[in-house]
Amino acid sequence: MKAFDYSKKYTTCAICGDIHGEFDFLVGKMLRMELTDTLVIVAGDCGIGFDEPGYYRRTYQRIAKTLKKLNSGLLLVRGNHDDPEYFQRELIAFPRMKTLPDYSVVRFKDHTILCVGGAISIDRLYRQSQQAQRPRKLYWENEPPQFNEREMDAIGDAGLRIDTVVTHTAPSFCYPTTKRGIEMWMDYDPALGKDIDEERATMDRIYNRLIADGHPLSLWYYGHYHCTCSDKIDGVGFYLLDIGQINEIPVYRYAFPDDRSDTIKYFRWYTPLATQTHGNH
Repeated sequence: MKAFDYSKKYTTCAICGDIHGEFDFLVGKMLRMELTDTLVIVAGDCGIGFDEPGYYRRTYQRIAKTLKKLNSGLLLVRGNHDDPEYFQRELIAFPRMKTLPDYSVVRFKDHTILCVGGAISIDRLYRQSQQAQRPRKLYWENEPPQFNEREMDAIGDAGLRIDTVVTHTAPSFCYPTTKRGIEMWMDYDPALGKDIDEERATMDRIYNRLIADGHPLSLWYYGHYHCTCSDKIDGVGFYLLDIGQINEIPVYRYAFPDDRSDTIKYFRWYTPLATQTHGNH
């Protein structure tokens, strides 16, 4: 478990849905929306690993000037369309853009945010068949999320109290709760349905462990499904973010340091980069 504290570097934290490598588009949107002094956590499918390392260095060089102008930064959580090695080994560690290992904890003012990546590609067999004909990677066998009991123990041992979770997929009781729309892929890949059930069950285990350990869980953000939905389940707000959709997490400000009776909740919701209600997740 690695912990990172950005409380003093930025004034706002936001979560973004899949970007599929469109870093220029994302940063341009941040500029248009005047997202200054903001830490943006991308909830997977960043598009990292399809190209050689120099490509991401050049990408960062293009967007660094705008990020500096905004005094904002990007943290990247792995999705199923990301090379896990870039995240576990933190191979991207630029001043304003960084890949996060699974079970990283981000401290941001009154929030303690657990980040866990991974999901199943519904088109994995197709990607594997195409990969043999192309010079670049299209699929990673270790894409699913993993429940890591030792990492969960470490969070408790460090005295961290998780109130917010950012993942790529979501617990089984969150939208979508059916497999409608992917029947074609399940016919093509007979093991797909079972593996998706295991993926969602992994998220259930993370959720159940957090609740059992008494963490003050109140917010959970995820992407992957290329649509948007919000729900409140047993006191936890679950937010599914569309492609490029940016959701600013609530920040609580007080009139006086010791007075929580005059709390104001600041919240902004930004529209997606592109509307896509159904797609290849």
